Amino acid sequence: MELGVLRETLRDERRVGLTPDAVRALVADGHEVVVETRAGRASGFDDNEYRAAGAEIAFSANEVAANTSVLLKVRTPTPEELELLAGGRVLLGFLHMAHGSEQLVQALVDTGSTGISLELVQEGPTRSVIEPLSQIGGRIAVSLAQYALTVGGGGPGTLLGGWVGVPAQRVVVIGAGVAGRAAAQEAMNLAAQVTVLDIDPRPLHLTATKLGKHCVTAIASPYNIASAVEAADVVIGAVARPGLPAPRVLTRQHLRTMHPGSLFVDLSIDEGGCAETSRPSTLEDPIYVDEGVRHMCVPNLPAVVPRTASQALSIAMLPYLRLLARRGLDRALRDSPGLAQGVGVYRGQLTSRHVAQFHGGEATPLEELLR
Repeated sequence: MELGVLRETLRDERRVGLTPDAVRALVADGHEVVVETRAGRASGFDDNEYRAAGAEIAFSANEVAANTSVLLKVRTPTPEELELLAGGRVLLGFLHMAHGSEQLVQALVDTGSTGISLELVQEGPTRSVIEPLSQIGGRIAVSLAQYALTVGGGGPGTLLGGWVGVPAQRVVVIGAGVAGRAAAQEAMNLAAQVTVLDIDPRPLHLTATKLGKHCVTAIASPYNIASAVEAADVVIGAVARPGLPAPRVLTRQHLRTMHPGSLFVDLSIDEGGCAETSRPSTLEDPIYVDEGVRHMCVPNLPAVVPRTASQALSIAMLPYLRLLARRGLDRALRDSPGLAQGVGVYRGQLTSRHVAQFHGGEATPLEELLR
């Protein structure tokens, strides 16, 4: 099979879909890999490293598409990149089709292509590809929050962990999933006072078990959310519903109760955000103010550490790529229910009811189409 790695063109996106190590493994399996020139430069991987790993270097995205049947991206394609799908290709990336670009879904349908959303690939209870990036995002959120609290970061000049005789800052994490737990752990490592809320007691139990008695856990009832947010110095939203937009658990009224200098970080912004005041910001200009509260709503926080994030992504994605390349699309989807979970459009037909509900139309179960 021929696999193509496209260079990311969205602003501030520095990750790459495959590292040279992953390319080397695929080439050793007998597959061809074509990498767009400078695709890995922002992550610290130059073209010569890809050549040494056995990849061919293409000098344009069109050249990559012309010589491959599977295209790898990190972020959702731009309108210009959608033209690369002509001919019924397989596209893998963090596509967020249930609330993302209608143009993407329509292009997949019109070209008879297959779209596999990596954020939905799942093994058992684990979303196996996105989980390591969620952990990285949770940790980065706390690191950036600490900087945002300093004078240099435009904040009130406070340290998350406080000092002897000086109380630590209060960090509230809404959502006890992978990203939320990682953020809570990082905040506790910096000696902050941490409270984690979730509507489900099961992830709260896991959080309490992993983080210990010094991490306060509470059910995310309206009263508990309102009380915790009002007292917080930093609120981190990490709410997710796989395949659906994030629920808006924070209202404008919640934000109005936060004190001056406080910070809200939305880790759910890839899924549309979990606050009424959320809107995407960028790594270049990450903070804006709404309702008197500073907001950090960067969709691609792991891109702050693109080399680590790209390595983690490649490690998580490689088993699925090897399966896909070895067995072909149909057999790979039959043999791997986890990979099949990520399919929103299969050979031009909607298969995800969530995507169909969001964009209109009817979904045909993938199992029927594979038969």
